[in-house]
Amino acid sequence: MKLSNKTQKGRTSFLRKSFFSFLIISIIITVLLTTFLTFNYLRTTISLINGYNEKLIAQSNYSITYLDETAKKFGNALYTDKDIIAYLNMDENDVRVAIAASRVIDKHFLTLNDIDSVYLYNTGLDLYYSSRSGELKSSSAFSDQAIAKLLTDKKFVKEYRGRPIVASVDEATQPANVCSYILFEPGNTESGLKNAIVVNIRTKALTNSIQAINSSDAVPETSFFVVDTGGSILSMALSPDFAHDMSEVRTLGRKVQELDGNMNQVQKIDGISYLVSSSKSNANNWYIMGVTPFKKIFKDVITASIVSAGIVAAVFIFCAVICLFLARRLNNPIQAITKIINGEAPEKSNPLVSDTEEFQVILSVFESMKEQNLQLDKLMRETGYAAKQDLLNSLLSESSTYSMNTILDKLHDLDLDYIASNQLCMCLFKIDNYSVFRSENSQEERWALRYAIVNIASEIAEEIPCEIFSCDSDKFVVLVDCAEVTQFKLVQEKIERYLREVQSKTQQFIRISLSMTYSTLFKGMEHLPSMYNSMKGSIQLKIRYGHGCIISPYMMDEINMDDFHVPVKKEEQLIEKVLEGDIEGVFVIYQSIKKQLYNCSYNEIISCIIHLIYCLYSGVLSKMPAIKDNQDLFLQELLHNLQDAEVSTDIDDVMNTFLTKLCSKVMMLKNSSNNNDYLIQRILGIVEQEYSDTGLCLSSIAEKLRMSPNYVGRLFKTSYGQSIAQYIFDLRMKKLDDYMRSTNLTLSVIIEKIGLERNNYFYTRFKKHFGMSLSEYRLHLGHDVDDDD
Repeated sequence: MKLSNKTQKGRTSFLRKSFFSFLIISIIITVLLTTFLTFNYLRTTISLINGYNEKLIAQSNYSITYLDETAKKFGNALYTDKDIIAYLNMDENDVRVAIAASRVIDKHFLTLNDIDSVYLYNTGLDLYYSSRSGELKSSSAFSDQAIAKLLTDKKFVKEYRGRPIVASVDEATQPANVCSYILFEPGNTESGLKNAIVVNIRTKALTNSIQAINSSDAVPETSFFVVDTGGSILSMALSPDFAHDMSEVRTLGRKVQELDGNMNQVQKIDGISYLVSSSKSNANNWYIMGVTPFKKIFKDVITASIVSAGIVAAVFIFCAVICLFLARRLNNPIQAITKIINGEAPEKSNPLVSDTEEFQVILSVFESMKEQNLQLDKLMRETGYAAKQDLLNSLLSESSTYSMNTILDKLHDLDLDYIASNQLCMCLFKIDNYSVFRSENSQEERWALRYAIVNIASEIAEEIPCEIFSCDSDKFVVLVDCAEVTQFKLVQEKIERYLREVQSKTQQFIRISLSMTYSTLFKGMEHLPSMYNSMKGSIQLKIRYGHGCIISPYMMDEINMDDFHVPVKKEEQLIEKVLEGDIEGVFVIYQSIKKQLYNCSYNEIISCIIHLIYCLYSGVLSKMPAIKDNQDLFLQELLHNLQDAEVSTDIDDVMNTFLTKLCSKVMMLKNSSNNNDYLIQRILGIVEQEYSDTGLCLSSIAEKLRMSPNYVGRLFKTSYGQSIAQYIFDLRMKKLDDYMRSTNLTLSVIIEKIGLERNNYFYTRFKKHFGMSLSEYRLHLGHDVDDDD
């Protein structure tokens, strides 16, 4: 009970103190604000202008420092790159080295928007390279003669201290667009000249930040200039009223040296008074000026005073109402805690928050949690794309091991709830000529280009609710949210317009051609895998429509889905024309076949082409077996090229090559009158070299010739009047006779050398060949009969 009384007493004391304090403050504000409103507003306005000018001048000084550091860091980064060093130190002009250096510079330009261009100067070759124009010229022929003269001036090289060099202009009213930072190679040289990197930065960057601040400020009439020590205007942001007379702008730039830095002075320009603030507190000693018309500053003072008097009355009435309901402010602690829990910032001016220890503890805890949440949000942004891509790819491939509830929770965490609940339309992009794309780019370059395609598609899709991600190495999927669409035709035109724009921008910026297809509307995650497989089938229709096509769902109706077979008569005609060597006739027949073939699906086209190649090759081979010689490698290359075929022209190229080579081979064999003699000589050579091999036979010889055993056997018997087997045996018997007559080798060794086996069959064949038994033959030669080993 005591505690309750104390609590009640504390509440009463707080209420009374707040009530009387608020009344006193209200009365003071009412009296003083009315009396001193105009004077205070005048001083406040001038103070605001001064503060505004000083703030933006400080911003410009920061911009100057930022440009200095950017140029130096960029130049130092280039000095650490091996390709840049290779260019600066090359002994002879090598265009490849210059190209490698230009690629390094182009990669840096992706993240440095304020860099205009870079020059590389090789003093040994007196050779300049410009990233702006791509030129590779000597000092006398280089386009920027001002820089060229400085870099070849020994005195300038010795005395240069790193300050930017402002590009000169012809017209008096034209600002300089570029300032150049020169980074010489460390160390001294005998000639006094050094290799150098020149970083050209756009001076417009000096006032970009000022314009951004000035556009939302209460006094948008302020103009700003950045002027070098010679009075040349480097960059400027002019108000509409001031920009009408550019000659006055130039005059003011020349008078900047008469102003005391950071002092506000009144200057008359063309009869109009301006408040001028200036500063040159930067490393480059450039002058920063803020210029504001006086009439713009005080124009609204009187009006504001009258309006403020009304506001004072309204404030007094409002304060009276607040006093009546001051008791209700006792629930402010609850309101403050509610705001903190909801993530809203509590009013720090509220005494209940600022003067209460408990609330300070709560604020510190929640501010710490807020910082952690910001870090978590940053991490989520960095990993969000990868997480979305992994989850969506697992849904497309049905490889997810999560339960449905877990998948729904993950979709919710990634803001992808619409995929499970709304109508969707799936679009599929495919990189054209992917085999070429893969061969021309490294793995890192391919990853960067794929990411660039996703970025382009995402930027164009700002008005289309969708999710874009990479799936296979050459494919990209777009899931479009069509929750508000009732009919497919309403969204079809919008999707096709989006796809065409993605194609155009991708081709324009990264020189990659894309073929695309899109589906009809569907709903439900369970349809994602089947729809994705259907899209992969649809994209293969580009074999008919070519690279860079957009395939609608209705184009499938134009495809013949029935099985297609090349007419047997056409195959026979092709074989006849090939055997005749009539290449023109072959192409005429093939053209008649492909007219019907390309109306079929991709799989049907490929299978028919492979079948046609097989039938044609087999048919020609059966009539002319010698064509098989050295042909396997050609067929392997043919099938490999057919595997990479994406459009009809690719298949035509493969078939044209095949038909041309096949006809040429036939004609070559026909024109070779000694072809059979050549084959006979090859057979005799093989037998002569390998007669000692017990496995030598017709089949092994035909395999070495890569020809049919029947054809080889028939050809040999026609030429020699005996089979190959008989010829091999006769040769071995001849070798046996030679060994027995001219050597003292044992019979076992001789039989092994000639590729025979010592058995009953050997003795029978020996007697039949020589007309006497082995023992009789030895006596005939004068050998001992028992000399067997």
